[in-house]
Amino acid sequence: MKTITLSNKKDSLEISQLAVGHGNIGHPDQGKFSRWYLDEYFAAGGNCIDTARLYGDGTCERPVGEYIKKYPRDKVVVITKCAHYDYHVHPIVHRLAPDDIRFDINTSLAELDVDYIDVMFLHRDDIRRPVEEIMSTLHEFVKAGKVRMLGASNWTAGRIKEANDFANTNGLTPFSVSQIQYSLAVTTPGVTDDLSHVIMDNIEYHWYKDNNFPVMCWSATGHGFFSKLANGEEQREWVRKRYNWTQENYRRFERIKKLSEELNVPVGTLAVSYLMSDEDVPTIPIVGFSSAEQFEETMLALNVHLTREQRRFLETGE
Repeated sequence: MKTITLSNKKDSLEISQLAVGHGNIGHPDQGKFSRWYLDEYFAAGGNCIDTARLYGDGTCERPVGEYIKKYPRDKVVVITKCAHYDYHVHPIVHRLAPDDIRFDINTSLAELDVDYIDVMFLHRDDIRRPVEEIMSTLHEFVKAGKVRMLGASNWTAGRIKEANDFANTNGLTPFSVSQIQYSLAVTTPGVTDDLSHVIMDNIEYHWYKDNNFPVMCWSATGHGFFSKLANGEEQREWVRKRYNWTQENYRRFERIKKLSEELNVPVGTLAVSYLMSDEDVPTIPIVGFSSAEQFEETMLALNVHLTREQRRFLETGE
């Protein structure tokens, strides 16, 4: 499997161009399937598993840590995320103070039962917090060897630049990678029920392109929006809310269906290939699966490269 290099002044890391979500490894009903597709993914040359303190109300990191013990530690890229606000508290109380960051990272290390985390993402931003405070706190863990790379999840390009400028000027560790919502299916934060989401648009994209800055894409397939349309399957209500609001997604569906027929490749495969074929921004889709068929369609994307012209056709019809 192809890889993308993440780097900072101290270290470099090869991460497979397709990353998998943690699944429901610890779930009594779904755990067996999750472990199966993770086994298949690693057998195919993948090396990256993505989780977070938030997931499963804090119960997902421990089973991920138990699972990865079957592999040599240096063969698995462990990604987790910290400092998300508490969903149960309203109004939102942000958790990006130094003590919040330290608590979450130390808890993740204990739950995963690892000596170090390969990439630690800040799960959300709080623009009221100065980057000086945030980057100084994160650097403590890199300096101590407990974190290799730093990532920003749902941070705007402007805030990442501000943080990295400060870090580079002051001899601290900068962010090496970002996670935002990037897919062929378009949406806006206003319909995701979370205004702290950052979604790829033209302004964000050109910054990533200009700086050759890697992006890990969450909701990489629009939660299967195009695949379910192609298969005549019912969309979940929250998926409809995110993607049904604009006719542009239906125009894109017609185009991806047409290209699917021309290439004799499933729509779901093309939705992933669209991202992996981005020649201007280093792009890593984060994927998860609910069936073996979905897994096979996604893995097929490793062998399907779209040209610039095909990507432009999917986006614009031209």
